Amino acid sequence: MYSLDNEGPIQFIQITDTHLLETEQGHLLGLETQYSLDCVLKTVQSENSDIDFFVVSGDLSQDGSLSSYQRLKDSLAPFKVPSFWFAGNHDEMSNMKTVSQGTEHLENIIRTPHWQLVLLNSQVEGAVFGNLADDQLELLERALAERPDLHTLVSLHHHPIAMESGWMDKIGVKNGEKLMAIAAKHPSVKCILWGHVHQDSDRLVDGIRMLSTPSTCVQFLPKSEDFNVDMIAPGYRRLKLNPDGSIETHVSRVEGIKFDVDLSVKGY
Repeated sequence: MYSLDNEGPIQFIQITDTHLLETEQGHLLGLETQYSLDCVLKTVQSENSDIDFFVVSGDLSQDGSLSSYQRLKDSLAPFKVPSFWFAGNHDEMSNMKTVSQGTEHLENIIRTPHWQLVLLNSQVEGAVFGNLADDQLELLERALAERPDLHTLVSLHHHPIAMESGWMDKIGVKNGEKLMAIAAKHPSVKCILWGHVHQDSDRLVDGIRMLSTPSTCVQFLPKSEDFNVDMIAPGYRRLKLNPDGSIETHVSRVEGIKFDVDLSVKGY
């Protein structure tokens, strides 16, 4: 567990699906992912002066290489705030653990005087879809039972509810209904936040704010039956968690830079 003593609003940045590779020039669908991450982080720096931490919500790496995680760590170091990481379907946990040794990166509960964030691992080794193992559901139940007085944000890589996209909804969390059932039992759960889908969405489901966030690299076309790339720019999400349990959030995208994406590729 990681504790923050901030009595006021908590302000953090979510970046997701950075898909870094072993070499700095590595690319996904024709886009150099380190370059696009650098552009997003420059935008974060220019637009924010009061960040408490980063959440990096999976698919940090495309190939699971040690060097990709080290470059992510180096890229975030200038901000001088904690960053919390968890795995997506492309990640290699052993290499994440090696690079994270001695840091806060893999802490899965963050607590403040008014909020807790519970970060869950939805990775299924060797699969693109996700699933929440029993130990992850128990982690959430335990955190909620321990501190029912705290507003709670839950984050994971895969989407727990349908995105209305044929190909994408086959690769979400297979047991997302279990997560939603736990959340429904606990009024303290205010928000569920994820990556994986490479697009922005913001919905209210049974009183819970449900948020997804653009990738820092390639974007996927919303509500597409088959795999399709969206030409909208990379971005990030800023969240402000207020002491009264309310949430303020917006997505910001890189401006003024052209990203060349290979539209002939029909999968990733």
